[in-house]
Amino acid sequence: MDKLGKVVLVGAGPGDLGLMTIRGQEYLKKADCIIYDRLLNPKLLSIAPEGCEKIFVGKENHLHTLPQEKINELLYEKACDHRIVVRLKGGDPYVFGRGAEEALYLIDKGVRVEVVPGISSSIAAAAASGIPVTHRGVAKGFQVITAHSKTDSLSDIDFGQLTDATVTYIFLMGLSHVGEISRGLISVGRKTSTPVAVISNGTTEHQKKVVSTLAGIEEAVASSGINSPAIIVVGDVVGLEKELCFFEKRPLFGSKVFLPVIRGFDYALGEKRTSFFENDLEEKLTEQGAEVVTVCSGRIRPLKCDLHFMNTLKKDSFIVFTSANGVKTFFWNLFEINDLDLRALSNVKFACIGQKTASTLRGFGFKADIIPEKQTGEGLALLLNKHIDPESEVYWFCQKNTSELFEKNIDSRVTLTKVICYENEQLIDTIDDPAIENVKTCDMAIFTSGSNAAFSIEKFGRALPDKIISIGPACSKMITGSGYEVFKEAKVSSYEGIMELLL
Repeated sequence: MDKLGKVVLVGAGPGDLGLMTIRGQEYLKKADCIIYDRLLNPKLLSIAPEGCEKIFVGKENHLHTLPQEKINELLYEKACDHRIVVRLKGGDPYVFGRGAEEALYLIDKGVRVEVVPGISSSIAAAAASGIPVTHRGVAKGFQVITAHSKTDSLSDIDFGQLTDATVTYIFLMGLSHVGEISRGLISVGRKTSTPVAVISNGTTEHQKKVVSTLAGIEEAVASSGINSPAIIVVGDVVGLEKELCFFEKRPLFGSKVFLPVIRGFDYALGEKRTSFFENDLEEKLTEQGAEVVTVCSGRIRPLKCDLHFMNTLKKDSFIVFTSANGVKTFFWNLFEINDLDLRALSNVKFACIGQKTASTLRGFGFKADIIPEKQTGEGLALLLNKHIDPESEVYWFCQKNTSELFEKNIDSRVTLTKVICYENEQLIDTIDDPAIENVKTCDMAIFTSGSNAAFSIEKFGRALPDKIISIGPACSKMITGSGYEVFKEAKVSSYEGIMELLL
């Protein structure tokens, strides 16, 4: 390239995906190259465009993928090759992230630099643990201190400057030095009863907290098994953590759930909201505090269909959807393959198996005319029978190997045309031993289809947890037919129905 590209230093935040800034996400979506660190959520990389070069340069104690000098050189080299290079750093680039060093190096080389601040773990991890770093009448300010030196020993801290009991002191990268820090503070007159909290993996589903005093924190940490990354918070504001730890009070916090997922077909009108989750249920579980172990069991592949018959449909003909993927692949065929538009649907009414499918339909500008209370193929067929003329035309857009419950229960006088518009392509990637061991540690498994249940039973066998949640009767039949017990079945066959079981 004749012209140097731009390097954007982006703060990835403390770990929670929702704490990544909108501006940071926008740069990730248009990055040509991402050079990223260890302490960030790897799902952030999923919104990068196809073909984006991704380079890991993480550091862990003295195990450096690249020394800092080489990282600086790499940033310059990639700025020579690419239009936009994102330097993705955990937390904030300028809070002990060496971001300023990288920026100064690049500026000296004539490279344009931009900084997108991130939420620092020094504040976010404390807040997620119920600790406000300032509080009227308790803490008038806070100070962030690095506790880690280049030699892996305690940094040169002047403890004599840390004696103000109305200031919250936050130590980063100091877990292995917690005893030295507590003794250093006590040596300059801080009370041994001063509250202290150590927070590991703050704002993530792995968050763990140990609360004690300056006198007891070293022993409490040693017996807790807490690990890095962690922050140490010293001050009276720690005393508020029991009342304010909303993050840890979420109903599924501490639960570990195995969820096999099918990679859906991504098609919509307009630009979709950025999501880090391939599956809506995974997002719902994570919002409620669960750690979700996902394995991709398959992917939706759209199939081309000739839809020009839509132009000659009789009035009040019905189009039936028994899944959100059916909706997406139908409209993909309508717009992209057949070059038709919404005028082709002027004589059509819509029937959807459930609220999720109906919500997807609304995204294309149509409201479902029929949604059964019992969200199953049988429930949809029985309700549709009451609303259609026996001479009506019904077109069912569905997948290969779909459930027969809808077809078996539709009025035999109705002309039903089954249009196969997508298939669930099973992924047969080898499941390795670490994946099996990870599933073994889960508290429960959630199966959202018979195919997901069959895949999981075949691949993981007796490694599956005892508690198996099923989305509905057809899925349960597959589970029990394979020799496993269903712990609970959703009353309504939907993601919302599953969440009602758990909350």
